[in-house]
Amino acid sequence: MTIKKFIALTLTCAISTQALAHSRWVLPTHFNLSAEKGEWIMVDITASNETFNVDKAMGADLVKIITPDGKVSRPSSTYKGHRKSVVDYFLKESGTYKITNNSNAAYMTSYKINGDRKRLWANKEELSGKLPAGAKEIQTTYRYSRIESYVTMNTPSNNFKTDGKLLELIPVTHPSDIAENEKVTFTFLFNGKAQKNVSVEITADGVRYRNDPQTLKLLSNEKGEITFTPKNAGRYLLIAEHQENTPQSALADQQMGSVFLTFEAQLN
Repeated sequence: MTIKKFIALTLTCAISTQALAHSRWVLPTHFNLSAEKGEWIMVDITASNETFNVDKAMGADLVKIITPDGKVSRPSSTYKGHRKSVVDYFLKESGTYKITNNSNAAYMTSYKINGDRKRLWANKEELSGKLPAGAKEIQTTYRYSRIESYVTMNTPSNNFKTDGKLLELIPVTHPSDIAENEKVTFTFLFNGKAQKNVSVEITADGVRYRNDPQTLKLLSNEKGEITFTPKNAGRYLLIAEHQENTPQSALADQQMGSVFLTFEAQLN
């Protein structure tokens, strides 16, 4: 399954059905900053056809900020417009903050009827009476999406805890250390274990102004790692996905995880 097809299948209920072919991201105003007495940041939240060009607003109810000491915090205020939601947050402590707008894990069943692909939110045990007569190619997927970014104030810290739930990205190269023309390494886990052959796409900002989007496509190695070198300073969107069949599960035919990571490559 391609990344674009995967995205179309795995959006959360918070997104309008008109946005089902969009990628998703959280975009902070700053990725690295210095401040003696703390500083405010704002974060755009949207689903879009073009990288970092806002399109369909996503809700901000699920936004969390993991502080440098590992505590979970919430935005100070939120606003939802027609094309994006915006939250702001005051960084008090030095260190690295993780910003997430993860989906709720859910079961989705897709099927074909009269040549058209349809779907409904139900696991295999809940399908009785819900599928239309003549439904074919029925498949149920358990899925979970992570939408995340990192912001560092003053001194970087390692805030990379895992929860062992489907697909996760672990920065080997600290996000605050990413710079143009320097190698970057990330590791992918699936259900808590290093995962080979995770499909990854990385796209730099400015796609609207390029005839070629110049998307970098990678697969993770045996250690679950990818390594790449940003050619230019600027903002990047990484989209990763992995799926596995679950023949022993009474609830789903397969499980699928995705990661949408926004990061910045600094000038050298």
